Amino acid sequence: MSDLNLAASEQKCLIEAVDVDKSYSTPREVIHVLTQANLKVLSGEVLGIVGASGVGKSTLLHVLGGLDKPMAGSILFQGKDIYKQSNGYLENFRNGHIGFVFQFFNLLPDFTALENAMLPALIRNQDSHLAKERAEYLLCEVGMKDRMHHKPSELSGGESQRVALARGLINQPDLLLADEPTGNLDNHASDQLIELIRKLNQEFDQTFVIVTHSQRVAGQLDRVVELVDGKLSAIRQNLVL
Repeated sequence: MSDLNLAASEQKCLIEAVDVDKSYSTPREVIHVLTQANLKVLSGEVLGIVGASGVGKSTLLHVLGGLDKPMAGSILFQGKDIYKQSNGYLENFRNGHIGFVFQFFNLLPDFTALENAMLPALIRNQDSHLAKERAEYLLCEVGMKDRMHHKPSELSGGESQRVALARGLINQPDLLLADEPTGNLDNHASDQLIELIRKLNQEFDQTFVIVTHSQRVAGQLDRVVELVDGKLSAIRQNLVL
């Protein structure tokens, strides 16, 4: 058993990448991004993925989250390969089990923080009153109680990312995937966001996978793996969950 999955073997596995290959073709060459990549994400952990710029960290998140089909290999969730199910499964998987947070927030500029946080629930045709109640609750949880009726242009970067975090959690996902969530924040706002993620992890037993280039951020997470030459290897394991 590899070092990467040795410590993970005694914990409940939420989602697993098995021998995943992913490449992209350009007019000049084929770029191999993931090469027989293997990873177990454990239920209730905050996992960090680090690696050089352009190495494929975001691609890995997209593959895990059902956004980008691998060329070979499997993504197993609850024992099922998410890319080999019937029509409609992937959409339900993304909407029902996965939350996303991105570096650039991706908030709709004409919507308030509350409306932005509600949006994924409304897309799932949830009752608007229940969606509003949950969005208000989450915005309070992330420290945005007094800012929920402000639009993105009226919010700081740290506040915008808190709204994005609430939005990612609105559908109570099993797994939240965060792609460089602190990339546009200063050290103080970054530390506050990671502290908030740790709080949500502990209160809700929420599983996070966080792509980051910051060793400062990586040092605050449960476990960290590195993506090098298309493969993943453990660089720090601290599995006290």
